[in-house]
Amino acid sequence: MKKCFSIILIVVVLCPFSYSQRIIFQSDFENITLNSDSLPMNWARFDVDHNNPAIKWAVRDTSVSFGGPTRPQSHNSAKSLEIPWYAGNGGNDINDDWVFTDSFTVQQGDSLIFWMLIGSDTTFTPYIDSMQVWVAALQDPAGAALKLATIISNRDSLGHALNNNVWTIHKFSLNSVIGYQIWIAFRYYMDISVDGLWCNIDDVFIGNHSAIGIKKIGSNLPVTYNLYQNYPNPFNPTTTFRFDLPKKEFVNIVLYNTLGQQLKTLLNEQKDAGSYKIDFNGSDLASGTYFYKITAGDFVKTNRMMLVK
Repeated sequence: MKKCFSIILIVVVLCPFSYSQRIIFQSDFENITLNSDSLPMNWARFDVDHNNPAIKWAVRDTSVSFGGPTRPQSHNSAKSLEIPWYAGNGGNDINDDWVFTDSFTVQQGDSLIFWMLIGSDTTFTPYIDSMQVWVAALQDPAGAALKLATIISNRDSLGHALNNNVWTIHKFSLNSVIGYQIWIAFRYYMDISVDGLWCNIDDVFIGNHSAIGIKKIGSNLPVTYNLYQNYPNPFNPTTTFRFDLPKKEFVNIVLYNTLGQQLKTLLNEQKDAGSYKIDFNGSDLASGTYFYKITAGDFVKTNRMMLVK
């Protein structure tokens, strides 16, 4: 692989409350506009191995592709970015398939966060899978410069595949390439004559959450869901939100203006049962009334707050 950057990339696992709000890309792939290749606009894929044309990265309703809603092929809804294994590759058993995001210039605090299910779950005979994550200087495999990780499905101590793989969140800091224009690339690179089944990626976030701090508080488990009134309110420019989860849920908290326009995503990830607080800095907002809405499972609640500068 051509090395385009003369730097060493250090991958940092981010703390859940160490994340200013800058969204470059954020999607669960449900209602996003797709290009002719069934990918997000300005994304691209490359079939380096030139084998079975059915093997390709695409946004799919994977519950349909793989048979039934009980199959957890999407993290939080029906669709995900996915590549499958198919038999009959014309003698070429090496899969080498890439998918690239649109380009962006990295700023301080930017990160890549995504959920992934790779390899066999409980519905299949165990298979081993792996998926590579790259930083690229071009939207082309030849531009792949720095490998962030090779993520491998679960194995036992002897290296045998296990079928207990679950959706897992992966987080990478991009601080080591600040100032560079880059593309993020996912590479499915497998010898499918030996193993290989699928890779599903969902709830992708690229950007910077650092104006928002999220922290678990207390040790007692709540018995009900709740979203409390922010405090202080009115505020200038910082305030704190609190919410309770009686069980593990995927939590989405969004900030809106009085026109109902979405301004910021404060939280969009799975959280364990417990009580949490979010420290919010509204220094980039104008004085006025805003609304914040939580969705956690079937629980939905909206509160009002006021910023006075």
